[in-house]
Amino acid sequence: MPTRKQRRRALKERRHEYETVWVDAEGNELEEAPEEVEAAPSGKGNGAKPKPKAKAGPQRGGRALREPPAPSWQRAGKRSLILGVVVFAFFYLAGSKGHHNLGSALLVSVLYTALFIPFSFMIDRFAYNRWLRRTAQQPRKR
Repeated sequence: MPTRKQRRRALKERRHEYETVWVDAEGNELEEAPEEVEAAPSGKGNGAKPKPKAKAGPQRGGRALREPPAPSWQRAGKRSLILGVVVFAFFYLAGSKGHHNLGSALLVSVLYTALFIPFSFMIDRFAYNRWLRRTAQQPRKR
């Protein structure tokens, strides 16, 4: 009887073996590839240009860094308006003991929205400056 290690190795080897099987419209296996598949360019050796590979920078995650947009007050304002609507809906629907108070929900949502605008701008600025430092560029002077 094979050992556990031998069984595992056999499974690994079997896992990486594959073959192409051609099936017709009725589901019968074919010995050769259909004509329309043979006529179509496969992208290998037929003069087709291979896709260029993406530049991979030295990083831990193995992905290319995405350039964050430059920070702007307009984007921060739009984001905070979305948050304000969500906060208003939450506080209006989750009012104390089922009593929906429009005024208090509106006041709280306006307060949260006003506080979120500079916070969002600072987070965007931090992410943008960090990206500039990682790509060895200098941050813009104000």
